[in-house]
Amino acid sequence: MTPSGGQLFLDFPRIDPDQRPLIETGSYAASFGALRRWKHWPGGQMAVVGEAFAGKTRLLQFWASDAKAALVTGQALAAAEIHDIARLSVSALAIDDADHPDASLGLLAALNLCRDRGAPVLLSGRTHPAGWFSHPLDLRSRLAAMPVAQIELPDDETLAFRLREECALRHLILPDESVLYLSNRMERSWLAVGKVADQIERTPGRAEGLRSARAVLIGLGMDPG
Repeated sequence: MTPSGGQLFLDFPRIDPDQRPLIETGSYAASFGALRRWKHWPGGQMAVVGEAFAGKTRLLQFWASDAKAALVTGQALAAAEIHDIARLSVSALAIDDADHPDASLGLLAALNLCRDRGAPVLLSGRTHPAGWFSHPLDLRSRLAAMPVAQIELPDDETLAFRLREECALRHLILPDESVLYLSNRMERSWLAVGKVADQIERTPGRAEGLRSARAVLIGLGMDPG
């Protein structure tokens, strides 16, 4: 039970036919490949890491569906009672935002559960898990030894793909020349993708031409080149 009296929430993802396709190349190639090989993970454990908005949650959802795993968040573990975590019935477990600052004890209980039952477990966080927690020491040492799949910073191809995707979610269709112009000149971070898409919505012309695309970058204080 959580402190509010509710059950610890577990999701059991299924593949949604309308789900946006995952990017398997470029910046995601290494992490996606590692998730594909989950049956061969050392100790049945893996952490996928990357900066904010890098797409970690979507990767965890993909793996959870593939491995028939339950999905829980670090925040939920932080709010749950340890004995409730220890009694969970799962054959595989994905923990999103496992680096939540209050999740250490709950995370340790979840890792113990998976170890005792031989259940594979996938964690996500923004940085290498060795630096997530200083205590308990047992948790710290186990996280330091965990294999890590890194979502790399966006390359040109992946940045353009993600920008098209974010614009489509806002019902914006950009011509290829605008996508190329923006992706080659915008700030190279995952966070910037959403910022640029939001700015396109606010900019006259909505980046349907290069003049409008240039105004998008100027509006964000980015160098339009």
